Amino acid sequence: MKRIVFMIASRRLEVELEDDFADYVSKDLLDNKVSLERDNEVSQLLQLYLKTIHKEYQSEEQIKILLNNIEDSN
Repeated sequence: MKRIVFMIASRRLEVELEDDFADYVSKDLLDNKVSLERDNEVSQLLQLYLKTIHKEYQSEEQIKILLNNIEDSN
């Protein structure tokens, strides 16, 4: 388990995640300009959350299409 610590609106938050997932989360946060060393705006994290939910939505839609294609081919 790895610990990730970051600040949101002057509040220190700490999470423990599985090693591989923690690496993925850290990289994603940094790629999206979320600092692990200084305070972050709530709006910035909300935008990142919405971006992530949108990716999940798109993935679910793709899965539905693939499942329909498999069912139609049977």
